[in-house]
Amino acid sequence: MRIIDFHTHLADRWFSTQLIDEKAFLAALDRMGVDIACIFTLMGFYEPCGPHNDFLAARSREYPTRMIPFVTVDPKLGKPAVAELERCLADPIFRGVKFHPWCQAFASSMVKETMVEILKAAERAKVPVLFHDGTPPYSTTFQIAALARWAPEATVVLGHSGLADYVAAAAQLCRDIPNLHACVCCPKADDVRHLVEVAGPDKVIFGSDLGAG
Repeated sequence: MRIIDFHTHLADRWFSTQLIDEKAFLAALDRMGVDIACIFTLMGFYEPCGPHNDFLAARSREYPTRMIPFVTVDPKLGKPAVAELERCLADPIFRGVKFHPWCQAFASSMVKETMVEILKAAERAKVPVLFHDGTPPYSTTFQIAALARWAPEATVVLGHSGLADYVAAAAQLCRDIPNLHACVCCPKADDVRHLVEVAGPDKVIFGSDLGAG
């Protein structure tokens, strides 16, 4: 059995602060007994996404058995965001999509047309879409759950299972919405138990947020 960490970040810097390189990142995975990591950007949430998507793809090609890159785009850009998503998803190395509405400064309801296009593109590519959740005003768990209802055939993941304030809601929403799943990245141990009991073990995914800070 292989252990997959579904929520990690791999970037060369956080603004002007240098971060761990890929060898130190892999060493951390080894210490934790993790075989494969889904890797997301950090600075790609603040800067043009293309170069950061390419950075993740290049790192994953160096370590294809250890890293799975997720693409991000800025839905505020409209059609260019969809084009960048499709550019990346045409490369089979990308096997997921990641959004951080709080850092990327968008409310899904304000970019609904573009977001529905994005979710449908992810559905066609058969890849999951993970959202940071649990942080108002743009990333509440209820907002992300609404996205899952907009595109019922897409696989949508709550990146933090509601964090501290929305765990009970996350458990119920994942139970009630067939295409909504919860990544237990940051909730407390008792909250994880509650998520499994209410939503069911098939709806709960392991993630650590390695590399986020």
